[in-house]
Amino acid sequence: MTRSESKPRHRRKRSETSPAALLSEELRQLRRDLRATVRAYSARLEIALAESMASIASTAAAETLPREHLHVLRDLMMMVRKRKLKPEKGRRKDLRKLDAIIGDLHSCTHPESSQ
Repeated sequence: MTRSESKPRHRRKRSETSPAALLSEELRQLRRDLRATVRAYSARLEIALAESMASIASTAAAETLPREHLHVLRDLMMMVRKRKLKPEKGRRKDLRKLDAIIGDLHSCTHPESSQ
């Protein structure tokens, strides 16, 4: 019996252990993590914004609101109007601004949950 007829040898493929292949797999996992993180971050902001919108929509008519509440609503409107974003650039800076605006809105419309 010759050597080739005896036990078959199990060779490792070079591509399985090459640093490039390993890095490529890690990058695929990183991409999945990025997508999952962006979805979770976006969902959190969307929920906070929807809660704020619902809270504001449920407020009474302007004639019956206390003066302090009217001032808060006016300040919130000015804050939202003054936002300066360039969403087409996809910058972290714009995400931070959106996060801050939505966070401020949510803390004003839901003061009990921010404590």
